[in-house]
Amino acid sequence: MRTAFAAILTIGFTLGAASVGFFCQQTMAAEAIRPSLAGKWRFQLDRGNAGIEERWFERSLPDRITLPGSLPAQGVGDDVTVATKWTGDIIDQSWFTAPEYAPYRKPGNIKVPFWLQPEKHYAGAAWYQRNIDIPADWKGKRVVMTLERPHWETRVWIDGRALGSNNSLSTPHEYDLGTALAPGRHQLTIRVDNSLIVDVGVNSHCVTDHTQGNWNGIVGDISLRATGVVWIEEVQVYPNAAARKARVVVKIGNRSGRAGTGNLFASVSGLSPAVAPDAPASPMPVFARWDESGGTAEFEIAPQTYRTWDEFAPRLYKLGLNLTDLADSKHWLDSRSVTFGFRQISTQGTQFLINGRKTFIRGTLECCIFPLTGHPPTDVESWKRIIRIAKAHGLNLLRFHSYCPPEAAFVAADELGFYYQVETSWANQSTSLGDGKPVDQWVYDETERILKAYGN
Repeated sequence: MRTAFAAILTIGFTLGAASVGFFCQQTMAAEAIRPSLAGKWRFQLDRGNAGIEERWFERSLPDRITLPGSLPAQGVGDDVTVATKWTGDIIDQSWFTAPEYAPYRKPGNIKVPFWLQPEKHYAGAAWYQRNIDIPADWKGKRVVMTLERPHWETRVWIDGRALGSNNSLSTPHEYDLGTALAPGRHQLTIRVDNSLIVDVGVNSHCVTDHTQGNWNGIVGDISLRATGVVWIEEVQVYPNAAARKARVVVKIGNRSGRAGTGNLFASVSGLSPAVAPDAPASPMPVFARWDESGGTAEFEIAPQTYRTWDEFAPRLYKLGLNLTDLADSKHWLDSRSVTFGFRQISTQGTQFLINGRKTFIRGTLECCIFPLTGHPPTDVESWKRIIRIAKAHGLNLLRFHSYCPPEAAFVAADELGFYYQVETSWANQSTSLGDGKPVDQWVYDETERILKAYGN
């Protein structure tokens, strides 16, 4: 369960179409209790795409499935046949016609040579549903649901009331359930559609069958959290290694219906495993003001002892924030914590410098190849294992070809000292960029979502 989020080390070089390159990490933090919604869910495939029109969000779904999880991993979908409609391009069509492949085209003995063959295949809408219980002490609070790593588009209803949709492939889908959700039982319904919602390139590794596969499901954190009607919406840290300080930008959300003022109490402490942590500084009050729709506060911080972050010594700091009402400093409205590192990225001629040191980027390709699951892991230890293997081969960077990994990958890189280049799409055979197609706006939107969720 996450309790902190980090922001560290960005850099902006790109390789390939529509890429977003940076070395960084930021995640959402838990403001209060964060009950998990993992477990058994009610479920139904929507082969005819009729669920919205038939208002499936108002009825109880008949089947059962486990979340987090994917459909192919649980044996849900269709058997693979010669007629299976794949997402990725099959350039060499000889498997469909050549006589030497005939035994492998027969039902019961299908063996495709194009990519990892899933046990089952399904592309389209699937509905997931369960009852949730809102605690009594959440009355009047803002309730938010997080869906980490759904594939792909989600639509959500609570008690038959539509909450909206989200089509990010890279960042958690968050849904604001509002402040009027009464304590007690409610029916939550989620529609996940792994069709080609936006043509981001059918061979992009975020959607294609070539590597991870085109699966339906939600494989990361699924949970609720409660905040006050005034809360910390976003925290971004912009380190200035030369000045030995960092600029902090805090966005404050407001559902109270009225303007207000308060204090942000900020404290900084060392988190680096390589050195003894600094003693926490006394909390520094920062005046904050918000209008009916929210507000922004900016301030600077500096640790008591200054250490930089790089691949050889990944030293991290923790910024803690508590938002209080100005009229009552003992009344905490919300809290967050941020992990960040001090680093200076520059160039000298054709070379990169990290904190003034020439740095040779030694990278390899990562195309979302996880054959045991068909999707990337969402736990930190799995990514630490991958990074340690890469480091053992003398590497210091992974290029995530036409996809962005989950939050856990950034946490692992922050702690072990590793660089990433992430991308949004591969606009190749099926689409193109800059021609006014839907992928253009989606790439801009996805880039902003990635920077907000993992950036700085």
